[in-house]
Amino acid sequence: MQQTLIQQMEDPQQHPLVKKINQWEQESIVKIRQAAEEARNRLIKTTTEYTNDLKQKLNNLSDELRQGQEDNDFIETDLQQWIQKLEELKKELHSPATVAVQEDSTPLISKILIRNQNTFDLFERVCGTAEIKENGCLVVKNNSSNHTEIRGQNEYNTGRHRVSFQIEQLASGGWIFFGIISKAEPMQTSSYSSPSSYGWSNQNQIFSGAAGQIISGETIEIVENDTITLLIDCNQKTVRLENDRLNKSIQQLVDINKCPFPWQLHLNLYLANTRVRILNSSN
Repeated sequence: MQQTLIQQMEDPQQHPLVKKINQWEQESIVKIRQAAEEARNRLIKTTTEYTNDLKQKLNNLSDELRQGQEDNDFIETDLQQWIQKLEELKKELHSPATVAVQEDSTPLISKILIRNQNTFDLFERVCGTAEIKENGCLVVKNNSSNHTEIRGQNEYNTGRHRVSFQIEQLASGGWIFFGIISKAEPMQTSSYSSPSSYGWSNQNQIFSGAAGQIISGETIEIVENDTITLLIDCNQKTVRLENDRLNKSIQQLVDINKCPFPWQLHLNLYLANTRVRILNSSN
């Protein structure tokens, strides 16, 4: 595994996902070439038939002119009609009325997208009475009950990011907060009420960058053994909390004037011995 990581760092083009993009590129080129070849063949067939039809019309007109000349019985009106027909044939030759090339509104190939669904983040900083363990994958509250802030290591400026957690230990009635905060916000034990704090507690409290103001409202139940997911969408400026067990989610729109980029992962724990693990990080 270490050797694979080294190879991917030295030559990113060998990453399996890069190879997948390369394959999509080659398959798309083949589709485009096939479509172009089919279109050319259809156009050549159609224009050939159209040209043959014009040739026959021109032959017919020539026969009429020749016959009129031989019979010497044509009048000025006939001559004008022949001239008009000839002009029409010239126009059809240069600008066919029944043949056109246009693009189909249905995409020939699907656009390839890069979605960062699972973000590699770790617990990095603590303000209060908790300890970060297992190389940043686990945070453990000590045996005292008081508010403690925990921050992640990542800085979120763009894109959509998904971070999942396992509530390994949370006693009945225990208080816990999940959300985001601006990196510029100083760390403090009561971080949930910071001016740039956006998130939810499991006690029907919503925090929306209101500088200490707590909004009462429906949130999501969070109990021991639950899997919780935080979706951070910098592009849409939203943060969403999901509970897998309940199949339920809630979302907030983030005011970037109150919570400027970059954002950081933000937890706050209260009850003694509470344990939370980041699931999508490796030890």
